[in-house]
Amino acid sequence: MKNVTAISMLLATLASSTFALADDHESSGMHGDKMPPAFSKFDKNSDGRISRDEAREGTDRMFNEIDTNKDGFISKEEMQAHHKIMHDEFREGMREKMRDHWKSADKDGDGFLSRAEVEAAHMKRLSRDFDKLDTNKDGKLSEDEMKMTMRPSPK
Repeated sequence: MKNVTAISMLLATLASSTFALADDHESSGMHGDKMPPAFSKFDKNSDGRISRDEAREGTDRMFNEIDTNKDGFISKEEMQAHHKIMHDEFREGMREKMRDHWKSADKDGDGFLSRAEVEAAHMKRLSRDFDKLDTNKDGKLSEDEMKMTMRPSPK
């Protein structure tokens, strides 16, 4: 019974971390009617609710996905590998979102964002930090300037 409880707690933690990773990076959590992608993975009949059976089935699938050597246990290494995959998928999804947002904001299609384009697209953070981000002071933001600001600072 202890093992079942421990596994249930582990999978609940995994599910909540998956929800957190999948959610937008904004502070508000849910946005309107949008649900994190993990919800639809559990809600198999798409009724907007997760039944106990769907939860069990979803945690079984998640366990099997993480248990890559299929020994019936999740090792620390398997958990770390799964976390890295989820993190990488999340980051790529965010990059794709940013590329799409950039393209839609770039009204003249020149590959750069002017201050006017940033403000028209309601990109509040870019608008606020525009002068700091515009490192070559040409009055527009390039993808290279944005990449430089997204690099982790040296420790």
